[in-house]
Amino acid sequence: MGQTFCINADDRARLLELARTAHTQTLAQRCHIVLASATAGRSASMIAREFGTTPATVRRWQHRFLTGGPDGLTDTCRPGAPRQIGAEQRSAILALHAGGLNSRAIAAETGASQSSVSRIIREACGTDARPPRSPIPVEKVVERLTVTLFESLADETPLSRFLDAVEAATGADYSIMMIFTKDKRQPSLILSKGQPLEGSADYIARHYDQELLDGLPEGTVTTVSDRLTRDELRRTALYREYLVQYGVGYILGIDIGSVRGISGKFRLARLETGADFGARERAICQGLVPYLRAALQLFVQRIDMEAEKEALALTVSGMSVGSILVDSDGLILEANPPAQALLKQRDGLFATSAGKLALHSAGQSRELHDLIRRNAAAAIDPAAPGAPRAMPVNRPSGRDSIGLLVRPARGSSHNPLAIRPTALVHLVDPAQPRMTMINALMELFGLTPAEARVALSLANGHSIGETARNAATSRNTVRSQVRSIFSKMGINRQSQLIRTALISVALFSLPGDGQPAASAATAMRE
Repeated sequence: MGQTFCINADDRARLLELARTAHTQTLAQRCHIVLASATAGRSASMIAREFGTTPATVRRWQHRFLTGGPDGLTDTCRPGAPRQIGAEQRSAILALHAGGLNSRAIAAETGASQSSVSRIIREACGTDARPPRSPIPVEKVVERLTVTLFESLADETPLSRFLDAVEAATGADYSIMMIFTKDKRQPSLILSKGQPLEGSADYIARHYDQELLDGLPEGTVTTVSDRLTRDELRRTALYREYLVQYGVGYILGIDIGSVRGISGKFRLARLETGADFGARERAICQGLVPYLRAALQLFVQRIDMEAEKEALALTVSGMSVGSILVDSDGLILEANPPAQALLKQRDGLFATSAGKLALHSAGQSRELHDLIRRNAAAAIDPAAPGAPRAMPVNRPSGRDSIGLLVRPARGSSHNPLAIRPTALVHLVDPAQPRMTMINALMELFGLTPAEARVALSLANGHSIGETARNAATSRNTVRSQVRSIFSKMGINRQSQLIRTALISVALFSLPGDGQPAASAATAMRE
């Protein structure tokens, strides 16, 4: 940025006042740009991206502030009459407000700035001679929002239509749903209206620890003003470092509770140029509480169904491989019929009363859960290396050991709703017919026949060039297949491919099908 901004208390107060009372959005933005410039580590480019302008514009207003103070941000007098919102446009704004639209929607409809719309509505409160339109009863509003809530769970971007409808019904300018996985202090996912809400990533990374509505009683509608006065709010770090950038001054929140280790928090916000949430908005949100809990339950089921679909779609139930989807704690989320049959036998492995996968050998059980945790972490982080590993499971009955393989539960395409860390546990009963090495790779990892042949070739020590020549195809085709193989197997290096293929087929292939026995035995011992 070139110069360090040290804004004194008087100038900061003046900038905040200018931003709140500005007659144009442009002046308010200039004030927010200068306030943002006082934060350490914020370059002109970063600030420009935040406010949708150019670094040159940011530097111009930084210079104007340094040379002229807050008054240097205002426009110089221009010839002619000042620009005004005419009576016709003012009437249109008030009519749209009476129809239930919020200030942001009215601004988009009329072309006026959002701050001007808020000011006109505020000035008109209590002074409009027209008889007020009878408001829709709260119960009716809750009924309509509930229908939209459950319908929008099936949308490509879940809850988008619901959040839109809530904003219109409550006069909120922003609405979000935050989703938390077990023991996570910060939200794993923020759902907004179709597009990532501006500032969400920065909020999670830098400011969530300053949350003003932390620790709410479950299901109780609470606003920031229930906890802080206006002056106390403006002294908080969250207000000074984050909220002021977006002009937010009022927040309403509900903590929904927890379902199968996933919890939700619902938040509404209004601009500081407007008014606080009143009794009607609180009643609407309180009426939604039981339905928000039910919606969270359905949302979690959708997440798990997406994970199950990706992880188990290529596992044919009638074949010999059992598949169990577990979370990072080993809790069984789904199991196909072959796996269920092995669990019912309780011979070597079983489900605990809490629904967790366990082995009869305490030492092996600890080893299994360590593998589950490592592979589950890789399922939600494409950059994290997976740790696919095979192990034999001893049986108290003395029968042959069960073959077990643990790997990340992620498919060929990363699911944007995959927020729960999960692992996939494959099982093979030696009493069942075994399969060839090609078929084992196809069933275990969902590889296509061509990909399985490429994986086998590389596992046997052939280079990409040799593999391409043997398959009568191009190097680029093989490289593309290798990228798909890496994604499906949860690995990111060729050395891991060789190891994973060997340790997998060591348990799941027939002797004499091309498997290098010595190499497989070595891999199993490592």
